[in-house]
Amino acid sequence: MKKKIIIMIVLIIIVICAIIALLLGLNKTKKPSIIGTWTTDGVTIYKFNKDNTGALIVSLGEYEFTYTIDDDTLEIDFKNERSEDAKYKYTFEDNKLILEGDNGKYTFIKKNDEKEKKNK
Repeated sequence: MKKKIIIMIVLIIIVICAIIALLLGLNKTKKPSIIGTWTTDGVTIYKFNKDNTGALIVSLGEYEFTYTIDDDTLEIDFKNERSEDAKYKYTFEDNKLILEGDNGKYTFIKKNDEKEKKNK
């Protein structure tokens, strides 16, 4: 009888811990994803892929890079060593991506590729 009571108490404690962990996880604010295509003016475009690769696309061409994210810091390492690597503090405001670094502050809007395909 004593053994059954101990097992019940342990099970109740496990269930309570699981519920608390679930509730704490639900309260965390999820940061929007940087994955996708972002533009400042329709001419300057950053494309971030899921595999931490991407490209800066401008009228002069496309510059491939890899990127890492650590907390609120985005580091871009361009494949072409003549291109200057970049480090930004990044945040989101509504549907906008804000990049702030030594070379200035830039606001990007996420492009919706599906809408563009339908409109063409």
